[in-house]
Amino acid sequence: MSDTEDEASPEDQAFAGRVRAAIRDELAADKALAKKARSPTPTTRRPTPTGMTSSARRSSTPANVTPVIELDRVTLSFDRPVLEDVTLEIYPGETMVIVGESGTGKSTALKLILRLLVPDDGRVLIKGRDIVGLSFDEALQVRQQMGMVFQGSALFDSMSVFENVAYPLREHTTMSDEEIDARVREKLQFVDLIPDEIMTLLPAELSGGMKKRVGIARGLANNPEIMLYDEPTSGLDPLTTGTITRLIMKMQRELGVTSVVVSHDIRSANRMGTHIAVLAEHRIVFCGTPEEMAASEDRYIQDFLGGL
Repeated sequence: MSDTEDEASPEDQAFAGRVRAAIRDELAADKALAKKARSPTPTTRRPTPTGMTSSARRSSTPANVTPVIELDRVTLSFDRPVLEDVTLEIYPGETMVIVGESGTGKSTALKLILRLLVPDDGRVLIKGRDIVGLSFDEALQVRQQMGMVFQGSALFDSMSVFENVAYPLREHTTMSDEEIDARVREKLQFVDLIPDEIMTLLPAELSGGMKKRVGIARGLANNPEIMLYDEPTSGLDPLTTGTITRLIMKMQRELGVTSVVVSHDIRSANRMGTHIAVLAEHRIVFCGTPEEMAASEDRYIQDFLGGL
């Protein structure tokens, strides 16, 4: 059973609808305060972002610090272009949220960072090392520095919560059973779950929010330096979305983890992200802080914020 299969009552659906409407009103109000009053020219299609001949560069970068993750002029196509000349730098301890319309290549960027895909052109660097030309075994070693939280949590249905979180420890470490037990308990407690109450349960016995938290605990099991999230709040009610958002913020604050989050949820993006990158037309058209995004006068950014 996936997270999106969790059924909500009509009352819960109505409540969620009211919350979404309130979020849209709040964003529209923020946008109106941030931009200069003007009358845009009517158009039949969404405007092309202005002033973006290549990847959008962030307004400032830390001095003398090597990015933890760097996409350097990356291009990738399948039967059509997916990413074109994309450059993105993510520095230690930052939470970069990648947003954009469906089909713009957000999840593809995560797969490039994980070395599950290789670009047609350009470089993908992890802590200064280009991983594009690595062998399978070399790429696997780099991947051990990362934790991944999938959109559907991707828990093993036949395994208990304990075994799901312990899986990467059994596969990639020589830890003893006692050490694994202690680590699993530590990570479940970090995501605000009570180990003795949940470790023996199967994924089918968990709510959508609990599955997400177990997925995060599993991603954290190896104490990674990098955490990657593909739509971590997808299919969740507003209250549970807030819980997951706070957990991602807690990881940055308490563990100093460098995170990349793919999301459609602009409200959560503004809360959790130290920086936000916007993908459109196969390129990054904006990269900056949430405050800079809210204040942007670029027509596309305004329309993007107003449409969510």
